[in-house]
Amino acid sequence: MVKIVAKYLLPLSILAGIIFIMLGIRFATIKVRVDQVGVKTVIWGLQRGVVQKDYGPGWHRYIRRTETWDLFDSTVQTFNMTREARTPEGKIENRELPIRTADDYNVTVEIIIKYQIKKGRAYKIAQEIGPGDRYKRFLESEVRDVARNVLGKMTEKNLYNPDEKRRRAEEAKQLLQSKVESRHIYVIDWLILDMRFDPQLERKIKNVKLAELDELLNIAREKAVNQTGITQTVDATTEALAEKIRSNREGQMVSLRAEMVTTVTAILADANKFKIEKTAEGNLYKEERRAAGELLIARAKAEGERLRRGAMTGLGGDLIVALEAVRNINLADVIVSTQYIDLLDIDKMVEKLGGGKREKRLKAREKDGVKLRDKSGREDFFSRPRKMPEGLDVPDELETEFKKAKPHVPDELEKEFKEAKPEVSE
Repeated sequence: MVKIVAKYLLPLSILAGIIFIMLGIRFATIKVRVDQVGVKTVIWGLQRGVVQKDYGPGWHRYIRRTETWDLFDSTVQTFNMTREARTPEGKIENRELPIRTADDYNVTVEIIIKYQIKKGRAYKIAQEIGPGDRYKRFLESEVRDVARNVLGKMTEKNLYNPDEKRRRAEEAKQLLQSKVESRHIYVIDWLILDMRFDPQLERKIKNVKLAELDELLNIAREKAVNQTGITQTVDATTEALAEKIRSNREGQMVSLRAEMVTTVTAILADANKFKIEKTAEGNLYKEERRAAGELLIARAKAEGERLRRGAMTGLGGDLIVALEAVRNINLADVIVSTQYIDLLDIDKMVEKLGGGKREKRLKAREKDGVKLRDKSGREDFFSRPRKMPEGLDVPDELETEFKKAKPHVPDELEKEFKEAKPEVSE
């Protein structure tokens, strides 16, 4: 038995307790949604009546039969007075507002009012107006009175003027706010959606509007004609200015082209002049070098001829005569006695052939010896011209070569000069 109680009755008791608690919470509390505000009214108790505060979103205690709760919309609400307005039951009905203008025309107006219950004042509405949507019926009555009062002042000329409509809507909003201020409602905006007129007024408005449009069209055409003249003047001025700019540009181009041709011609002339001058300087330098070379050759030939003649006038001439005599002797036709003539005795043979005795030759050689130039004399005699004509620049490498240049004497002549022991003239 204990096992049955522990197995079945205890879990059932716990489940029943949970259900009872949930039902108690459900029937002892009320939920206020995020978009709502709650107002509590005490029926039984020491402090009966509407509690002087608003209850925000959340769960609140609710003891039934001793108190009641009213939930009001705390968001921005819309009051529609249009052709297709939707009722709280979800039905669509025509709630357009008929008004009569100041000039006795019937006009149907569609209006939308945006409003909201003032924060912390919902309990005042419940206390002063009543629970539920009673405040909406009060608002509707005030809207109708304000619309007839404000919009009824409009005339036929104001009905199609958007600026006048906006001004009248703002005026109606301010008037409605002053009327519902004591009812704890804040009017956010008053919007005029549309206005429909009776056929007679509509035709009249159309005619007036067409007349105004025709007047505007004529004014626009007149302005267009005036603007056409101005445009033509501007076009002519622009064309003249463009032609002037074009002419100035062409003149500048011709001037610049002439300046360019002049500059190029001057540059080419300077280049040709420079080329001719440098060519002339090069030719002059070449001819001077050729003349200097020919001068050196002529001096060398003259010096050689001088040395040869000096050698021929003295002992050298006798030796040459003896040499030629030896060359012309045909030993096959000559019979000589070796007792009297020793062909291997060179000095005697030279003496017999006309060269003179050895002592005589030596004296003649010392007396008539060739006088050679000393080193400084040879350098001065065989040197090239050092000074160039004025205005002729010698290249640096040639200038260096000229400074380092020295006359060159062949080795065989230098050796002969040393062996000859010439008398050097001072």
